[in-house]
Amino acid sequence: MHKPTSRSRRRFLVAGAVAGTALYVNQRGLRYPRMGFEHRPPAKQLDSVSALVTLEHAIFVEQKPDSQMKLRAIAPEPTIELSAKLQGQLTIDLNNVAPSALLQVSGDTAVSVHESIEGINRQLEINLMPGQSINLSWKLAQQDGAKFAVIGDSGAGKELEWILHRAENLGAQFLLHLGDFNYVEGEYDRAIELFNKAPFPCYVSIGNHDYNDSGLIYQQFINEVGPMNHSFDIAGTRFANIDTAADFFPASSGQRGLLFDRLLEDKTQYTDQVFFTHRPFYDVREGEHHVIGGLGEIPWLKQQIKHSGCDNLLTGHVHHSAETNLDGLRQWTVGEGLGFEDILSQKQVAQLLLGTVERGRKVDYQWAAIEMPWIAHRSPTHEIKLKRDHSPDKLEWYRAKLKQELESV
Repeated sequence: MHKPTSRSRRRFLVAGAVAGTALYVNQRGLRYPRMGFEHRPPAKQLDSVSALVTLEHAIFVEQKPDSQMKLRAIAPEPTIELSAKLQGQLTIDLNNVAPSALLQVSGDTAVSVHESIEGINRQLEINLMPGQSINLSWKLAQQDGAKFAVIGDSGAGKELEWILHRAENLGAQFLLHLGDFNYVEGEYDRAIELFNKAPFPCYVSIGNHDYNDSGLIYQQFINEVGPMNHSFDIAGTRFANIDTAADFFPASSGQRGLLFDRLLEDKTQYTDQVFFTHRPFYDVREGEHHVIGGLGEIPWLKQQIKHSGCDNLLTGHVHHSAETNLDGLRQWTVGEGLGFEDILSQKQVAQLLLGTVERGRKVDYQWAAIEMPWIAHRSPTHEIKLKRDHSPDKLEWYRAKLKQELESV
């Protein structure tokens, strides 16, 4: 009988390690640039001192030691399950809930629940006894439809403030933000503050600047905005938030791959589907090619989206607006959140997209003028882009226009 040598044993161990690493990478996935393994999603359960808390369509933002916690809804109808461990009062601040959504309480009828409503914020005061369990869920008052606004690439300055105001005036009941709210220092925190105080819920895709900007910064997104991949439905229409902030290898790996597995396994007959993400499949600007760049990602994503039954994809990233047919998949590019096209044209031309969901009908889409006041065109990125693109005349015009507007206030 042949006795294995130390060299053959080493080869066997190395081969096993390589195979194991390949399997791990294939399942979890690698992200690049800033090479690293795929992120982990937010926790769905928290075993606190006072209660076991389980969430659906919501995330834990903060837990304080005195039986207080902050949560954020990531879909129109979040659910909180509580199993009490200690006697006392639990205070929950839940953000990003539609003002019209109604709280439904089931489980132990002896539990006292008081809800205060202020805009999209709910504060719950719950008196618990050990062993009690309740389920808190919010249901939209009208499940027959809703109007929503779509925009990307806004930064978090006066431009985003105006976008929220304009969308509200146009009748939007929620916002799909397509990413890149973080261009300069301080914008991450400012964007989250604006989203949390918006007149309606905001569901946000992560952009490349929100993921990696002078270093990996995506953890704040996961902690305070939500998972990078998620889905929900409204009035028979399914919405899916798809992460394209950084390249994947392999394309089918990680949380995005798991989301598509769930979408394909879902046998619900949806009237329509809306997938939204940051980077496009096709750059609508002539001579430009700023698209998803991972090896095999675009073909894989196209196939998965079509197999899921969706024929509308909402994207940003390229600071332009256009509608494009890609072999039966309609790509809506909605990236004019900074209003930079206004500066290039020296008139207000920037657009956002409106969608209307109605039960039993396909989503109706319409372009709408952003009508951003010149005084709101304040992002430092405007000057950076004009200098980079060697546009001295437009830069001079922009500076004079902004100065004129500021002096008139």
